[in-house]
Amino acid sequence: MEKNKTILISGCAGKVGGAVAELFSQRGWDVVGLDLSPEAENTDSYYQCDMKDFESVKQIIETIEESKAIDAVFHGAGMTFEGGFEDTNMEDWEELLRTVLGGAANLCRAAASYMIQRKQGKIILLAPDYRWVKGDCIMEASAAGTLHGFAKSFGAEVAKDNILVNALAPNVPIDRSALAETVFYLAEQDSYTAAQVISMGGVKDEI
Repeated sequence: MEKNKTILISGCAGKVGGAVAELFSQRGWDVVGLDLSPEAENTDSYYQCDMKDFESVKQIIETIEESKAIDAVFHGAGMTFEGGFEDTNMEDWEELLRTVLGGAANLCRAAASYMIQRKQGKIILLAPDYRWVKGDCIMEASAAGTLHGFAKSFGAEVAKDNILVNALAPNVPIDRSALAETVFYLAEQDSYTAAQVISMGGVKDEI
């Protein structure tokens, strides 16, 4: 099958990123994966990468762009911490924010410059809605909230260059099938939505 479009997926070894990778692969996209894990399924090419390391992310993007254009990016990399506000320390907060927000910023900074040159691109950021989850999720909720603001501001900045940046805010636990379909719609079919936080109700699978 000839693959004419390419999506870059961070966190592709996880359940959510893996579901997105599988759907795009089935529908004829070239899937490039990034993750800390040594390997991942449903990718045409894969790079082990720490999203907190901008130079590593930048180098990988440069390598990919030498042979093909990245049409869409899905940032699904994240971390999980258990415990309430009083149980966490600043080191944990910093690690989580550097992975979720820092990883998104690194990925956008590295990939968007190529998209701007082509005046075309889609960037989708996973920013789950934890408000209905039982238990303590303040760290994950706070990190996701930073992506809401990032997507709105950065999305407004690059919309003039036809780069459509949005955040997806699915309920937790995440319906991975529905989320993958939404990512596919935004990457493949949508030509208008930008600088939005898109709420996704409904629950099915665990994240």
